[in-house]
Amino acid sequence: MPTVNQMLGGTYSLYKSAYANGSLFSNNNSLLGSTTSYGNKTQNSIASLWSNYGSFNSNASTALSGLSAISGNVSALVSSYDSTKNTFYNEFDDTMSELSTAAANIKDYNFDLRQYDDNGEQIPLITTNTTVGEDGTTTTTTTHTKELDEAIKAVTDFTKKYNNAIDFFANNDDVSKRVGRMQTMFADTTYRKANYESIGLNVGSDGRITVDEEKLANAIANDPNKVSSVLGRDGLSGKAESHVSTANSQRSLLFPSAQTLIGKDLASASLYTGSAFRSMSAYSSVGNLINMMF
Repeated sequence: MPTVNQMLGGTYSLYKSAYANGSLFSNNNSLLGSTTSYGNKTQNSIASLWSNYGSFNSNASTALSGLSAISGNVSALVSSYDSTKNTFYNEFDDTMSELSTAAANIKDYNFDLRQYDDNGEQIPLITTNTTVGEDGTTTTTTTHTKELDEAIKAVTDFTKKYNNAIDFFANNDDVSKRVGRMQTMFADTTYRKANYESIGLNVGSDGRITVDEEKLANAIANDPNKVSSVLGRDGLSGKAESHVSTANSQRSLLFPSAQTLIGKDLASASLYTGSAFRSMSAYSSVGNLINMMF
């Protein structure tokens, strides 16, 4: 490919030939200067062309520098994107895995904790003791069997993991519309709010669950079958497993591709490249000059 110097030299030869033949430029053409002497006009023309060449050469250097800046900044942008994407998916995988494990534990949990002594009498799961102090103050103490405390802990852990899933998608709902739909899906606990609250699981407007441990303890002690129905495979734990399965099937589509992200928000991308994009105009000018020389 001809160099800029070679093309400029060839273009000057065409100008010189055209002037000599009088076919393209008149003797008073401003491109060749305003003097009447052919030699002076030629010298003025050379000076003008080389001056323009110097300007274009400077612009070309600036443009190439700008392109290098773009390349470096785009690399930094893509690197930052990859880091953010990896963080998102690591947290997603951990959240879904933990919820899946907790849901599996609750799904088949045996909430019928009734035990009997040697006489066939049921051993209370909840014991309440009341004492009166010397000052007449009454103190009531409630104790649970070990098995009941373990059941409450299992339910509390499960609801915590469920809330983590809601929080994860809520905190990242601006990543994509799919993430927003996942958040809505996990927050559907509001639809069966009355059922959950009947056993001590209070549901907020955002779908998050808080546990009333004493109410849950009484529900387990007095109606374990109901607790199993509300929380088991046909209840909240089964729903949680279904949600996790749906989320995992959508995993690869949750975080937008770098091309989609940058293509959609080019104005935002320019914040990362600073003035580099503006240098493209100078590079375009050089390209136009080269096209004209051919």
